[in-house]
Amino acid sequence: MDEADPPKKKAASQQPVLKQMQLDLGHEVRRTCATCGMEYVPSNSEDAALHKKFHDMNSTGVDLGKAFMRANASRWVYEATRFDEGYVVIVDRKASPTAKNQAKKVLEVINKELSSPEIQDDVLWSQTEPPTHLRKNGVSEKVDRYKVFLHMKDSRCVGACLTERIWESRPVEKPSSQTNRTDPAVTVRNETHPAIVGISRIWTSGSSRRKGIAMDLLDCVVSNFIYGMEIPKERMAFSQPTESGRALAQSFFGDDEWHVYEES
Repeated sequence: MDEADPPKKKAASQQPVLKQMQLDLGHEVRRTCATCGMEYVPSNSEDAALHKKFHDMNSTGVDLGKAFMRANASRWVYEATRFDEGYVVIVDRKASPTAKNQAKKVLEVINKELSSPEIQDDVLWSQTEPPTHLRKNGVSEKVDRYKVFLHMKDSRCVGACLTERIWESRPVEKPSSQTNRTDPAVTVRNETHPAIVGISRIWTSGSSRRKGIAMDLLDCVVSNFIYGMEIPKERMAFSQPTESGRALAQSFFGDDEWHVYEES
């Protein structure tokens, strides 16, 4: 045997062992829709179908059906004045279970788009009373806590406003010329004012925006939140608004002072 053979065998034995790498092509990648805010898995057919359904509701409105229209004809409280057509229905604690379920269907769309927490039924359809320090002679009367205003076009809900009975709010500090007006946060003064109604959430479907629907809803709240009472604007307040919500509040109140309240 040639003396050069052993080194050749040793070199061969030191060659690295190659391992086959595995690709997991079944990995499910989650995405968040920039339009409707829903998180879903595109590769999952059921998830994709659910997203399409929700996306369509967000874009064109939530179809509540003709049965809802007929059953709630007595709850039509407002005929749209700014929008080309439509009417507003109020759903509250005294509404039928079916009407409440349909209102919650709309709220689900709103909550997903605004990233708002869900309000449980025992809170949404509950009653509330003023805080102790605001009760006259220590006597208090319970009232409905929330009301949902649904802006309808035929059988489709194209806008909605969730309102809450409140008692106090804080005035918003008017921005100075140096303030960054694109910042959605607002600064409030450290003082409380009496209030009646809080605008918890307000929403318009994608295809129906910039048509005055949100302003119609606010007008309807002024006239119909409490039966027989026109609520002064200074007794209304918004929850901490988004940038678009702040723009809406500024348009609604104009040069007047406006208020925010803290949701419990």
